[in-house]
Amino acid sequence: MNLWEGTKRGVSRAGAAVRGGSGTQHSDPEFNEQEQRFRNLERRALRLMEETKGYRTSIAEVTTAQTALAENLASFVIDVQRPQDYQAAYRQAATTISQTSHPQFNEIYTRTVLQPMAQYCGYLPEFEKAIKKRKQLAEDLEKARRQLSKEQSKSPEDTVAVERAEQDLQYAEDAHNTLNRTLIAEIPKLINSRVYVTDPSFEAFVKTQLQFFSDSLQNMAVVQQRLPSVGGPGDDSVLDERIENVMSQVRSLNICTLNV
Repeated sequence: MNLWEGTKRGVSRAGAAVRGGSGTQHSDPEFNEQEQRFRNLERRALRLMEETKGYRTSIAEVTTAQTALAENLASFVIDVQRPQDYQAAYRQAATTISQTSHPQFNEIYTRTVLQPMAQYCGYLPEFEKAIKKRKQLAEDLEKARRQLSKEQSKSPEDTVAVERAEQDLQYAEDAHNTLNRTLIAEIPKLINSRVYVTDPSFEAFVKTQLQFFSDSLQNMAVVQQRLPSVGGPGDDSVLDERIENVMSQVRSLNICTLNV
């Protein structure tokens, strides 16, 4: 990440450095274009950051909901004389996913996906401050121009006041032009270097996702092995028929036929 540090230092130095140069353009189409590119990058990067956080939160919520469902299922059938093996297996699988698979996913995902993205986004405020500083320097430059014009029209014979105003204008021009050039040069570097974050982070995102769901599948495969076997290609229709038979028995209860 040395590139980020170099970019940050370059922008920070520009705000205070005063070097040679004497441009006088206040409105700079080249800078305006780069600022617009930065705004687009900023908006998309922050949105991607939020979505990256949201994905981690979603996985945590699914894991928590699965564990809660397993616990409630166990308590729901706790008084059944012959509890089914698959119920205990599901509870064990949910517990393993919650206590082992998810913490591993969370740690790797945070380190390889979230943290690099957060570090990249952390440089956006530095550029934002530099852009605001440039705006202030542009205003200072216009103020210095007006002051010089005022001194020249007020007392052209007062060379000391005019020279002081000229020096102030030169200082304002140097400060503004230095920061302006730096932003024009550094914003494209920031934009282009996003691929050095997204490429490895996306690869890590896919791999951590694959590992988590593979682990979850392995745990749920144990549950599947303990499910009652109905056999044949018509498993779904058989299950539907069994559920409908049970619901018919429930509907036949006297309390269900009362109009209360």
